[in-house]
Amino acid sequence: MASGSLSFFQGGEWITFPHDELPRKPKIQVTLATPALTKFTLTDTDVSVANALRRIILAEIPTMAIEIVNIDDNETTLFDEFIAHRMGLLPLSSHSVGDIPPDKGFVDYKDCNCFDGCPYCTVEFKLDVHHSEDSVRAVTHFDVIRTDKYKRDDLSDYEQVDCVPFRDPGALDIATDNRENGILIAKMKRDNHLRMVCLARKGIAKYHSKWMPVATAIYQFQPRIGLKEEMMEDMTLDEKIDFVQSCPRKVFNLDIEDKVQIERLQDCIFCDECVAKARDMGKKGAVTIKMDANVFHFTVEAVTEHGPRSTIDVVRAAMRILDYKMSLFLQDAYGDKITEWLPREAKS
Repeated sequence: MASGSLSFFQGGEWITFPHDELPRKPKIQVTLATPALTKFTLTDTDVSVANALRRIILAEIPTMAIEIVNIDDNETTLFDEFIAHRMGLLPLSSHSVGDIPPDKGFVDYKDCNCFDGCPYCTVEFKLDVHHSEDSVRAVTHFDVIRTDKYKRDDLSDYEQVDCVPFRDPGALDIATDNRENGILIAKMKRDNHLRMVCLARKGIAKYHSKWMPVATAIYQFQPRIGLKEEMMEDMTLDEKIDFVQSCPRKVFNLDIEDKVQIERLQDCIFCDECVAKARDMGKKGAVTIKMDANVFHFTVEAVTEHGPRSTIDVVRAAMRILDYKMSLFLQDAYGDKITEWLPREAKS
């Protein structure tokens, strides 16, 4: 999706960076940074670096997810396998799992020295719901409780692994919060019982999508739109209106003097509807649209406001992982021993 719209039929080029004259010196300008949504612009590099960063965000950022589900009692209408699959897809807060091996945090279960789980590779959850009323009871992620079996005292409350999104006691009552914000696991009728124990472990989305750290991570090339004033002036007012309305994203508009102006450049999706419209009017070449493959506008959106990880943390982690991979390459290729990597937190 990020680069699929770029084609030579639209006048695009895969690489416009002058490699033979200048070295790559990537620059990032952050335009929006919130826990739920981050937008930034990457410049002075090519599509290979942008795509590497995007793929790391989507597939190599570590998170926690439920890996083992032991169902002791299931009297709901759903099969055990169905419920176990739903449990694995529940988002878990993973703010301190560790991005690279030198970090403190959690380790992969396959790399841990323990036999069947320990505080450094596993978090245990339990779900025990018995419905005794004559109504339908919705079992949600709010009913999944973290146990103290593998509790770590060196982690703060924010760094502990829990199901997200969290409750907001001040905004909604429990019943409304369950109905509107709870992630549904199953529904129970009277005298139904559902009890299970789950083990969460560290992983990356390259192995399974349940470890996906974000909801989406895409980038778009910078549009370069050119208008030929002579051809635009030759259009009648009705033709100008038809030309402006041909763009589904309303990129163009008429000013007070009825001249066609580019009003929303960043909203262009390179559909070429305006180019086709100008050609149908006999004004071929009146508008040209190209992609600047040296400027990439990134959008990273979180799964929930509370996690698994904030988008700010995800972008920082992606850069740290890319830096760590490059350090391993330099070590293998040139024998340079590297002991310092990008920090997890900004230095004051």
